[in-house]
Order: sequence, then structure tokens, then C-alpha cells
Amino acid sequence: MTGLGSTSSYVYGLGVDAQSDKKTVEKYSISGYLQSGPYLFEYIEVNPFYDMAFEGGDSYGDIWMACDDATSPIKAFDTNGALTYAIYDTVIPAAHGLCFESDRYVWASNTYDDEIYRIDLEPVGVGGSASSPVEGAVLLTASMNPFEASVVLSATGIETGRLEIFDLAGREVISEPFRGSFTWDGRSADGSPVDVGPYVARLTYGSGRSVTTKLLKL
Repeated sequence: MTGLGSTSSYVYGLGVDAQSDKKTVEKYSISGYLQSGPYLFEYIEVNPFYDMAFEGGDSYGDIWMACDDATSPIKAFDTNGALTYAIYDTVIPAAHGLCFESDRYVWASNTYDDEIYRIDLEPVGVGGSASSPVEGAVLLTASMNPFEASVVLSATGIETGRLEIFDLAGREVISEPFRGSFTWDGRSADGSPVDVGPYVARLTYGSGRSVTTKLLKL
């Protein structure tokens, strides 16, 4: 394995399947037992991957990878292997190590110039300061975020799906059909106002693929 990432309950390891030569991410419990998977990222053509970091909770999240790509050296994938975000070389020219300080900041090392970068993900939700969306990728974005009364969630690259919002403990707040955009009024499924704090919106589409973005209720 060439990289590790973790949540409070699981460890994710990045490697290559010996038989198929496909990139894999395997999921283990903290006690070392292999969980459902591995997740095969068989269509990724960039090689090699240097390191990974896991962003999210036990029931949701993205796998971020530092890779040998001159245009976007940091890429994020959901646990189905779908590309969700990228940080471009305009932010960091190359990346070899990754870790998250919080939901807002990711640290990346670049051995070519012997520097360490602290990348602020907040200006564009998730994706990295000064980065651009991946061409052809499905993206979920939030306008007026952080928000007090309501927030509008919009998608590019997909028109319909299922939108779910979770608190950071992984509890589902709402689950609604998605048709291009969705306005969330900061209430749970029973109509009660949610607490101030961070939330995760997940849009599931197609055959189980998904993208996520982070929300902050003020």
C-alpha cells in the first residue's frame, strides 16, 4: 500500500490489486478486519498515486489522492470511484503527501520544491482555492454558503437524482428527489429547525454514484 486515510472507525488503504493491476482502496475496521470492498478505481489512467486522505465520516466522504498529474495533482473520488473534485496546478504544481486539518483545510507536500502547502477549500466549497471544476465531472455546489435561512443546492453534469443531507455524526436530516436544484430551508424531515453547525449534502445519481458538498448553518 502507498497511502492511508482514516475516519473514527475505519482505515482506508491505497494500493494496486496484484492480479488485475487495478488501483484499489480497501477499507478496514480499526481492529484490522477487511470491510466490504475493495473499491476498484479501474478506469483511472494516471499512475502512480503517492498518497491518500479520507475526508468525511463513517457513512459518507471522499477519497483524496495525490497523484502524478501535471494538470490536477490532487483528485477526489467518492467511494464508488467517481471523480468528484480536483485541485489544479495553479494551486499546487505537484503533490506527494496529503492530510486534512479540518473540513476546510488540506495539507499537501511537494517534494520537487521541498514545500508544504495548506490549501483552503472554503472559497469554492470543496475543490481548492483558485481551482476549476473537472471537465465533464458531476459537481454539487451550494450558493450563499454559509447560510442562515436557506441554501440553494445546484448540480452540473446531472439533472436528476436523490439528495440527502447529513449532520457530521452521519445522521440523515432529509432525503428528497433532486431535479436540477434544491432549496433547503434548514429544517429536518419532521419540519423542526436544525442546529447551527456543519452538514454534508450528498447527491446520488445513476447506478449508485454520488457527489457531496459541505454546508454550514449559521
